[in-house]
Amino acid sequence: MSGDSPARIHELLALYRRTHYEVRLPDGAAATLRVGENLPARVAGWLGADDVAVYISACNPCSRALADADNAARMDALRARLRTLGARWLEGSAGIPGEDWREASLLVAGIELSEIDRLARDFGQDAVLVAAHSRHVALRLYRDDWRAHAAGATDLDWAAPA
Repeated sequence: MSGDSPARIHELLALYRRTHYEVRLPDGAAATLRVGENLPARVAGWLGADDVAVYISACNPCSRALADADNAARMDALRARLRTLGARWLEGSAGIPGEDWREASLLVAGIELSEIDRLARDFGQDAVLVAAHSRHVALRLYRDDWRAHAAGATDLDWAAPA
């Protein structure tokens, strides 16, 4: 994953920050996570004793659009991998209010962040959303080539190089 222009990097980071990361709670209610904001109380309740939850998708690797059927198959594969890891998750959908784009996603808990990092890389994701009790929701980035264009941002978390 490399080769994005500085303008594309800034565009993608701005898109991630504008996105509303929605989840459906077990009781059918919805909650929204946002970069830089506190974890919603209802999501914190679902998270329980787990330290962290991660909002992840298998869709549109490297921020390149795929056909709906391809994205659905990728999400099925992600769920299968999560089952083998013993994870628990909430179904979700990410999008920007007022825009048509939506991306199927999952809020995952019960597994180590290192496993999430592996999954994110295996499914070609530029970033995931990290939600913890003790801090604001942050983007966890997998693109080391983006560091020079996002230095000093407090809403970003960098995964260790693969």
